[in-house]
Amino acid sequence: MSRCRPRDPDDGERTRAIATQIAVIGATGHVGYPLVEQLLAKGVRVRAIARRPERLQPLAARGAEPRAGSVLDPKFLAEAFRTADGVFAMIPPDTGHPDPRMRDRAVTDAIGAALQVARVRHAVTLSSIGADLPDQNGPIAGLYLLEQKVNAVPGMNAVHLRAGYFHENFLNSIGLIKSAGINGGRIRPDVPMAMVATRDIAAAAAGLLVDPSFSGQRARELQGPRDYTMQEVTTILGAAVGRPDLKYVQFSETDFVQALQAAGFSPAAAALFAEMSEALNSGLIKPQPRTRETTTPTTLEEFAREVFAPAFQR
Repeated sequence: MSRCRPRDPDDGERTRAIATQIAVIGATGHVGYPLVEQLLAKGVRVRAIARRPERLQPLAARGAEPRAGSVLDPKFLAEAFRTADGVFAMIPPDTGHPDPRMRDRAVTDAIGAALQVARVRHAVTLSSIGADLPDQNGPIAGLYLLEQKVNAVPGMNAVHLRAGYFHENFLNSIGLIKSAGINGGRIRPDVPMAMVATRDIAAAAAGLLVDPSFSGQRARELQGPRDYTMQEVTTILGAAVGRPDLKYVQFSETDFVQALQAAGFSPAAAALFAEMSEALNSGLIKPQPRTRETTTPTTLEEFAREVFAPAFQR
């Protein structure tokens, strides 16, 4: 690509293109923020895209180019993508939206149109295990749409990072643990699940975007170092915060939906998360057999010690 600088040949290796500018949607989020940090550390110019300009200021101070605007605006996105060697695409969450399905379609339409107008040729998407299914998978159905929309862009080379359950999701359990002395959710306590640290997702995305030699379109799962059950998770988190007897409680669907709505979820969004939980419980959503490429390094124990426990003490 003309916008990439050549790598000096080393020991006779083939010269490959190195990206000089990357656009990152969701730059202030759990995945986007460490991704921007990692790209900047590699000497790549970054356009950091997010909704709120004040949240972009820390990244701007570190050298990123802030682009504040709506992911529903294809003209804004096309301008942010213009001249970029690659784009990190995702659907920023909005659990309060009254019609999540409609919003997902609008966001994916905007991203697809912007990629085509800006003539982007390499993209990495934040997707999820279960995004091979078009429905019955809750909010993950929106990521199925995102993958399909990106793949439909003429000339697009794409890798869809189908991540497991984020370690960082458990930060939402802190209030429940403190107030009720339990951890809980709709997922059964004995269901093994792929779980991954967001910093490992960022590392995988950074590696692909900095050296955009991939071609075609494919999905790559990111499964963490091993599977965990919710009961194992609860034991690990409890031990990290001095509550070794912490218990996991499986909520009824009614209680689960009501708890989500009390936390600010719209009724439609809460129903989708309940649907996703049922798909995990039934095995409809399940990872592929683990491989070296899908295994990532950060353990839940490390997360509990380095991230969860400090957040719990605040």
